[in-house]
Amino acid sequence: MSIHAERARYVPVEQGFNIARPALEPQAFVAEAARAFAAGTPTGFIVLDLSSVLGTGQPATTPFMLARYARIRRGETVSCRLAASGEIWAVLQGSGMLARAAERLSWQSGDMLALPGGVASTWRASDDAVLWLVTDEPMLAFLGVRSEAAEHAPIETTLYRRDAIARELRALYRRPMAPDTPGRALFMASARAERQGTCLPAMTLTLNAVRPGEAQRPHRHNAAALVLALREARCASTIGGQRFPWTENVTLLTPAGAPHDHRNAPRIDGEVEDRDIALALIVQDGGLYYHGRTMGFSFA
Repeated sequence: MSIHAERARYVPVEQGFNIARPALEPQAFVAEAARAFAAGTPTGFIVLDLSSVLGTGQPATTPFMLARYARIRRGETVSCRLAASGEIWAVLQGSGMLARAAERLSWQSGDMLALPGGVASTWRASDDAVLWLVTDEPMLAFLGVRSEAAEHAPIETTLYRRDAIARELRALYRRPMAPDTPGRALFMASARAERQGTCLPAMTLTLNAVRPGEAQRPHRHNAAALVLALREARCASTIGGQRFPWTENVTLLTPAGAPHDHRNAPRIDGEVEDRDIALALIVQDGGLYYHGRTMGFSFA
């Protein structure tokens, strides 16, 4: 018998149909966020790793996504080459410079970036910095494929400057809400992925705002979601029956298919100010499901 034939396996339908996987529970990564901002934390990555639950064999926060905090102390650098189709970064604190191949660009608190994966990057902090990033490394590892580069990459380096984001958010805060509107959200797209309506072909990046007294009513979808609270106000999410108050810079995990909502308590009196409007950055692996025509969005 040849070595090729020896590799063949034949699995009974009872074992190969409707294969079960360990459930992924809703949760808040409180300790990881606290460590990222603690005064004594050294330069490096803090990985939100649930691989022991997922059984992936490599770091993963959801089956297809991996989230991290990056702490960079003043004058120090973090270097990485991430095996992803793309990278989504948000600057939570500090400022500095990014060097990627021939590209150089400055970044500051409030900026966001979408970058091609597989490129060697060096992040240097001008002052104490904390960044948040999400990639699709688990998906590429699962498929056993590598990042595409240069003109074959799904996106080009894209910078969302904080001033432009603030301008768009002001309009979002005032936008009227129809009864059937899913939520008060701003989708961040990039040039090469614009046709798909996503930030990266497989991943969506949105800013979700919840005004006082408003709610994004209970809904579910097949995409998993990583929710980073940027402004907590008096907002909380209920995910799979569990309540999670929004805490600034804490990441919440909404597993695929879990019913969830986001509710901000009403303001008692006075004019609504920006600080009263809850704001979160949400990354989903939704591009996969949009492309597969299987998003499965429904109100719960």
